[in-house]
Amino acid sequence: MRVVIASGGTGGHFYPGYALAKALRVQGHQVLFVLRTQDPAGELLAAEDLPFIELGLRGLSRTPSSDWFKTGFRLLSSLRVCFHALRAWRPAVVVGMGGYLTVPLAAAARLCQIPVVLHESNSVLGLGNFLCRPFASALALGLPLRGGLPTGAALTGTPIREELWASGQARPARERLGLDPGGTTLLVFGGSQGARAINTTVPQALAKTPLQVLHLAGAMDADSVRQAYAQSGTSAVVLPYLKEMHLAYAAADLVLCRSGASTLAELAAQAKPALLIPYPAATAGHQEINARVLEAVGAAEVMLQRDMTPESLAQRLSALADPERLAGMRQAYGRLELPSPKDSVEKLAGLVAEVARR
Repeated sequence: MRVVIASGGTGGHFYPGYALAKALRVQGHQVLFVLRTQDPAGELLAAEDLPFIELGLRGLSRTPSSDWFKTGFRLLSSLRVCFHALRAWRPAVVVGMGGYLTVPLAAAARLCQIPVVLHESNSVLGLGNFLCRPFASALALGLPLRGGLPTGAALTGTPIREELWASGQARPARERLGLDPGGTTLLVFGGSQGARAINTTVPQALAKTPLQVLHLAGAMDADSVRQAYAQSGTSAVVLPYLKEMHLAYAAADLVLCRSGASTLAELAAQAKPALLIPYPAATAGHQEINARVLEAVGAAEVMLQRDMTPESLAQRLSALADPERLAGMRQAYGRLELPSPKDSVEKLAGLVAEVARR
């Protein structure tokens, strides 16, 4: 079976599609990726001999501008590229992992009468999936949608990288990262590029707590964040980025981070208590909607960025660092009733195969 996967634009859209592709390839299927032009994910795919095509498309501005006209032309051009690729490669099914790349692929698949599977990682349909839903034969969900599970939709969870399926041992991970093996540890990150509001506020807040910190600050802020911790007297390991995220999660007792869907899937797999700071400019407020799902079951707490000051953050982190509270939050992940990471990728791969057979 041949499968085409639109999975790129951001890491949150790429890695679930990448995990799905690896599972499909183990089963003997062939996969072709659709990425945006010059997507860094292309290097990873090339290294693993996973073929891909590139589209000269980027996200649509939410405010009217002259770029809307350019986007229209890029969309038509991308539709043409996808149409010719599908006619030449003849897949049994195409999969859109959300984001703008899903739109031309799903439209081209409709023209070629190829079934479409959509995967939505967030708790609200993104614009791409919303537009493509009339074309779809199946809808897979990473989190329950706000308002309930639509008829015919399947709660598959969001596939994540295999090395994050289970939590490792804390003490060895802390030793490898240069942390105190016995210290209560806070992991802080804002995504691969960091998050300026988090980077500037957390070092000041932690001066008033007993926590040690592993802070992934992004390349632009790493030096200034390191200096801020040194000035506050806080024990901290500050890195621009950490490829071995399984070590970061293993080391952590508590996580402070944004609430993108893939991050929440990783937190759930690791059963890590979290203080979630939703990205305030996320489309349709989807990060806050995601975060409230974990908050509702008691696995995480939410602090809006506008309410985050060094004083308010210090109070919240000190309260969350209580061992009994952390234990209760870890147990609360069971109330989400999401598939395990292994089951998640198997459910999604099974759904793709089922749609292809129809």
